[in-house]
Amino acid sequence: MNAPDPVAPTRPPGPGPSALVSAENWRPAGIDDLEPAAWDALRDIGNVAVVAGPGAGKTEFLAQRAAYLLQTGLCPWPQHILAISFKRDAAANLGRRVAARVPEHASRFASMTFDALTKTLVDRFAPALPPDWRMTDGYDVSFATNSEVGMFLSDIALAAPEALRWQVSRFQPIRFLSGAVGHYRLPETVPADDEVDAVSYAVREWWRAHYLRPGPAQLDFVMLNRLAELLVRTVPQIRRALRMTHPMVFVDEFQDTTSAQFSFLTSVFGKETAVTAVGDSKQQIMGWADALPEAAKRFTDTFNASPYTLTWNFRSSDALVELQHVIAGKLDPATVRATSKATAEDGHMPAALWTFPSASREAEFIADWIAQDISASDRTPSDFALIARQKIQDFEPQFRARLAAHGIRVRNDDARVGKMTLQDLLKSETARLLLGLLRLANEPHGIPKVWRDASRAMERLHGATDDEAAQQRVGEDLANLTTQLRAWLHAHPPATTAAAATVEQLLGLVDQAALRRYAKSAAPGEDFDVVTGAFKARLKASADGAAEWGDVLDEFECADAVVLLTAHRSKGLEYHTVFFLGIHERQWWAYKNDPREGTSTFFVGLSRAAHRLIFTTDRTDRTGPIADLFTMLAEADVPEIAHG
Repeated sequence: MNAPDPVAPTRPPGPGPSALVSAENWRPAGIDDLEPAAWDALRDIGNVAVVAGPGAGKTEFLAQRAAYLLQTGLCPWPQHILAISFKRDAAANLGRRVAARVPEHASRFASMTFDALTKTLVDRFAPALPPDWRMTDGYDVSFATNSEVGMFLSDIALAAPEALRWQVSRFQPIRFLSGAVGHYRLPETVPADDEVDAVSYAVREWWRAHYLRPGPAQLDFVMLNRLAELLVRTVPQIRRALRMTHPMVFVDEFQDTTSAQFSFLTSVFGKETAVTAVGDSKQQIMGWADALPEAAKRFTDTFNASPYTLTWNFRSSDALVELQHVIAGKLDPATVRATSKATAEDGHMPAALWTFPSASREAEFIADWIAQDISASDRTPSDFALIARQKIQDFEPQFRARLAAHGIRVRNDDARVGKMTLQDLLKSETARLLLGLLRLANEPHGIPKVWRDASRAMERLHGATDDEAAQQRVGEDLANLTTQLRAWLHAHPPATTAAAATVEQLLGLVDQAALRRYAKSAAPGEDFDVVTGAFKARLKASADGAAEWGDVLDEFECADAVVLLTAHRSKGLEYHTVFFLGIHERQWWAYKNDPREGTSTFFVGLSRAAHRLIFTTDRTDRTGPIADLFTMLAEADVPEIAHG
């Protein structure tokens, strides 16, 4: 079996040796310099473990490392670098950063999530699975709820051999898939019924119920991961092709890597591959999803990696870096204080704890404060974020109403739109292209940046990135498409036109087969129909009461808005001013179950702020487990201010 590249699509030739730069003469692209530790890690061509705290510029570091390896020929053509991220938006951001830094090498940099990588392998090579595990009717991606997992466990506990019933009945539904199924290494042949181990019994029954049965299999991403690991373990040609094509691999946000993902990583990439892992154990917030404990040490030991620590912070002012250090010290007493490289702003109280008598007073005061700050500065609503531990929807109604009174919009990034969150929809490459085409059609005078972005996407869609004649044809087709769509939008105002009809009209003007291929390439694992369904749902909601298409598209994107999101979704983002809402037990009720992960979540949320950080609370009891949060704020000398 001669396996093709299991990940990357067909690539055009890269630049020849004459275009290469010597390692000694190489300089960063797009930035002035790197910190000393970053230089050391960047030049290390072996396995590397980089600790990069908040604001350390880990995406930039990975982009510069990619540029260094590609431009110096250390990763020679036709080989590629594979970057694996935990989150879809992080993968997309890294891919765009590399394309901006070294566009001539962008075709040799593949950036995707663990889930996308494993799904791609199963989709392409499922027929090569061992006979016992081959699918006969394909599969559907399906996600079982905790209640469904609980019912399954109850049923199999009753039917289990008597010696196993008690153990099976004690499995926790919330951790069964990530833990038991994710930890289980599929054997080459399906185990017989005489298993005596409770985990093996329960996992085997799960596979029988969802996979080893007639009809389409029902797979989630944990199961896809296990099938992909079985593939690369039992089909050496696939593993060899992956290693040969991708001699260098980046793993982003390594602290959130699950046991199943780490198992896959070690099965695929061995001595022939140089692996760079970047992360920060202080920001491990995915323990509930079976994130590896002490992931950095596990990686360093397994891959014999050299450790490096980045200590520059490009995001936060010095006062906020000091506050972050206090919290970081609770998670890792040996942590090194970061050095702020951010430009300081005068006239700010960098951090404070505001106390309110009620939720309505909190929303009213903060909305008035934001409006006044915007009026007195050049800041915009998007410079402000409202972050909470969870239950973000509890804050939305009052903040939306209070800010609307000032003409300021709120965008809830955690809101569900169809089968996606709004944050995921707005960052989807497919959705960005569709929105861009609608904007170009609605604006007869053109929008240069949107035109450039849409043109590049259409060039990738039609495989015209390295063909000037093909690029010219794409430009002509894009102009023709927007002209036709403009006429249709003019004849179909949003007040009388169904959103679904608008999207179908748009899709009818685009080569849908090519668009589906583009979507699969740009975001492997992303379901095209789920994205277009969410796009229709968002367009419908945005068109409510709108008279002009421009207003609809502005509302769809809601770019100039105060953002409302959970601490988990805020990871990797930054804002001028952050309000960390709800420092009380109603939001932090789970803190007592896992204080370390709770403190990490606290650390992630507060480290999003560049210049101002305001915590809010009420006058409820501060004793019990969450007293630790207030103790940390007191140790960091955060002043408390009561607002009546």
